[in-house]
Amino acid sequence: MIQPAELKLELPVLGSRGAVYTTTQLWDILEASHNGDLLRIQELEEECPELIYAQFNYAPPIHFAVREGHLELVRYLLDRGAHDPDYRFYPFLESMQTVAADRGYMEIVQALDQYETDPSRHVFNGDNGKILYKRTPLQQEFEKVVEGNDLARTRSILQEHPEFALDQTYFWNEGILMKPAKQNHREIMELLMSYGAKAPDILKWTQFYYFERYDGASFMMENGMNPDTMSWQRVTILHDMAQKGMMDKADLLIRHGADINLVDEAYLSTPLGLAVRWGQMEMVEYLMRQGADVNKSGAEWATPLAWARRKGHTAIEAVLRKAGAE
Repeated sequence: MIQPAELKLELPVLGSRGAVYTTTQLWDILEASHNGDLLRIQELEEECPELIYAQFNYAPPIHFAVREGHLELVRYLLDRGAHDPDYRFYPFLESMQTVAADRGYMEIVQALDQYETDPSRHVFNGDNGKILYKRTPLQQEFEKVVEGNDLARTRSILQEHPEFALDQTYFWNEGILMKPAKQNHREIMELLMSYGAKAPDILKWTQFYYFERYDGASFMMENGMNPDTMSWQRVTILHDMAQKGMMDKADLLIRHGADINLVDEAYLSTPLGLAVRWGQMEMVEYLMRQGADVNKSGAEWATPLAWARRKGHTAIEAVLRKAGAE
C-alpha cells in the first residue's frame, strides 16, 4: 500500500459511533491489518475501540486482513463485530467472501459466512471516516468558487494567494482540478494550471472525476497528467478502464504512455488480468495487440489464464492460450 498524503497530516477523523481519532491512527490500523499485526491492532483498539472499524476510501481493517489471508486477525475482528456483511470492496463492489475465495482462503470464507448468518454478532455497519480538513474561510470559498465555475472570483483569489493552486488537499485530497475536470470546465482548468495546479499522482476516485468524461480526461492527459496515476492500492487508471471495458479511455492512456504491464495490489493483476477476470473480450484483444504480457501477475492465482479458468470465460481462455499464456 501507498500511504495517502492525507493520512500523513495528523488531522481529525470522524469514525463510527461519534468517535474521533487521527489520520495517522487510521493509517496505523490499516497498515497493521495489512501486515497481520494483531498486537498492534490491540494496542490501537485500546486507544480508541472504534478504530477496529475505521475506514479510509471505504476500506476498513477487515478488508486487508481478508485480502492478505490473516485468518487469526479476521476471526479477531469478526469476534468484535468489526465487519458489515453489506460491505463491498471499492470500486469493484465485491464481497469479502469473493475476495477470499479468489485467493483460495476457504477458512476465511467459512468464517465470514458464519458471521453473516448471525446478526447478533454485528456491531458496526455503514461508512465512516470523514477527514476534517483545516481550512480558513477564504480557502473554503476558493474550493466553492472553483466547484461553481466562478472564473472571476477564482482569478481574484489566486492573484492574492497563488499558493492555493498548489495545495493538493482540496476536494478530499484529489486536487483542485478534480471538479473542473469532471465537468470539463476548460477556462477554469487552464487558469488553475497557469498557477501550477496539477492532478496528484495518487488518487482515490480518478475514474469518477478526472476520467468520467473523455474530453476532460483528454485535456488532462494533454496537459501532463500522469498516465500511470494510481490509487493507494496501486490500481492504475488503466486497470480501472480495462476492468470496465472502456476502450476509448484505455486507448487514450496507452497513447500517452501508460505502462500496460503494471501489477496492482488489490488483485495482483495487470490491466489485462482485470479485463480477463471481468470477461471484457474486446479489451483483452486490444491490450494483447498493444503488447500486454499474457503471463504477468503478482501471484499464480492472478494470472490472466487463471482468471479465465476461475471465472469460466472459455472464449477468452482460448485466445490467451493461442497467444502463449501458461
